[in-house]
Amino acid sequence: MKKNKKIIIIAIIILLAIFIASYFIIKSKTHKVSYDLYQVKPITIQKYVTTTGTANPINTINVGAQVSGIFSKLYVWYNSIVKKGQLLAQIDPAPFIQKVDQDKANLASAEANVLKQRAALSYDRLTYIRDEKLWKENLIAHQTEQNAYSVYLQDIAQLKYLEDAVNAAKAQLGQDETNLSYTNIYSPVNGIIINVGVVVGQTVASSFQTPNLFVIGENIKKMEIDTTTNEADLGGIKKGDEASFTVYAYPDKTVWGSVHNIRINPTTVSGVVSYNVTIFFNNDDEKVLPGMTAIVKIYVSEKKGVLGVPNSALRFIPTGENKQILNNITKKLKVGEGVVWVLENGVPKPVIVKLGINNDEYTEVASKDIKSGTEVITGIQSSSKGAAAPGRRMFF
Repeated sequence: MKKNKKIIIIAIIILLAIFIASYFIIKSKTHKVSYDLYQVKPITIQKYVTTTGTANPINTINVGAQVSGIFSKLYVWYNSIVKKGQLLAQIDPAPFIQKVDQDKANLASAEANVLKQRAALSYDRLTYIRDEKLWKENLIAHQTEQNAYSVYLQDIAQLKYLEDAVNAAKAQLGQDETNLSYTNIYSPVNGIIINVGVVVGQTVASSFQTPNLFVIGENIKKMEIDTTTNEADLGGIKKGDEASFTVYAYPDKTVWGSVHNIRINPTTVSGVVSYNVTIFFNNDDEKVLPGMTAIVKIYVSEKKGVLGVPNSALRFIPTGENKQILNNITKKLKVGEGVVWVLENGVPKPVIVKLGINNDEYTEVASKDIKSGTEVITGIQSSSKGAAAPGRRMFF
């Protein structure tokens, strides 16, 4: 009995020893941390403003109709390349031709009336001259001579009236011939048809509002991005600044251009003030189409050969770090400073750094403890467990 009791006690002790050893082995493995490190080196950092915009031809022309009527012919369609003076469409000219013909007939009638009146004037002038001579010789009454003179003056006035009627008929004919020419709609520039707003058989009424029949992009090999830029980002932007953008259709293709203009007309939406910054770019391959959304970077400053770290290094905080230590570091930070962590004997150590130029990826840092080749912690390797994780960005 005593022998069995002794065996049981020994077994319990062995199991307890195994359990304690296993606990410490697992615990030591759990706290073994592997860090993602970045070796500091001189880099070029470009500071940029990120915004969005829409691609458009630099010059866009809306072509309308100057007369009302029914469209009878359409000679171009979307994406058609057009030349200046090329016929784009035609409004049915028949009613306008009829009016021109009527005007020509009215003009001919008015000119015939002038000829008739000139003949009457010539006859009545001779009558007046004859009656005046006879009256002076006392061969006819004075009243007869005066009547002849009155008819002569009336003929002069009537001739002037009829000549003015001829001029009015000519003006009407000219106006209607101009309207007839307006039934042919021509391209005012070289370019490409971006939009067509009419079909054959459609009626347009230009008397109410000039309809936009075609939208022509003068040149899609040279285009612009119209961006909406927040007023807070506007201060560093100037004409000539380099810019790049991508579009959703070609996310891997970066297109380069430059700031052409900062329009001073503000736009306010929900209390947020923004301005239109236009960016000119070459579109030689014509892949960027009018209306495409562009994700734009405008480069406002640049530094070359500065020591920089990934922004993740400034956000990293070991989660197991003593809170009192973290609070003390935070109290020491001044405006324009941040904290990076380096390994010292395998343990993260905080280093306060001065911050310089930055963008979405990198930030310039300066410290006597950070040199080219220094390795800073940017995160925890995914294989490590339970030791640390990226935290809030420690800089002010």
